[in-house]
Amino acid sequence: MHLVMVRAFLVATLSASLAISGALAANGTETPTVIAEPQKAATSLLPPKMVNPLKAKSIKVKRKSAVVFTVKNPEIWIGKVIDRKIAKFVPGGPNSSYETYPSLTLRKKGKTSISLTDGKKTYLLKLTVS
Repeated sequence: MHLVMVRAFLVATLSASLAISGALAANGTETPTVIAEPQKAATSLLPPKMVNPLKAKSIKVKRKSAVVFTVKNPEIWIGKVIDRKIAKFVPGGPNSSYETYPSLTLRKKGKTSISLTDGKKTYLLKLTVS
């Protein structure tokens, strides 16, 4: 019974102490600490469009997306975009601890052509970015 009374007194004393110190801190000259919360992106990005250049002849994609070429041996593929204002070719290959596929970064709306080669054969694709 004595232990229960001591614990109750300790809890009451601690609660009163925290309330008083909080009130004193609010009246002090120190500025409160502000915790910044991450903001959501203003525009949402679309998932990339996966394209097999061996089978596709044309690609239609939204500008806020990307095009990823699903190929074997991604490090050997070389690409060239005719109008670089519309899209940029990004080579694939080892990147730190993983391997990436070759891809296109879309820059603005429009139409252009892309040539992709694996060193043996060249594939021509038409790209429409809307």
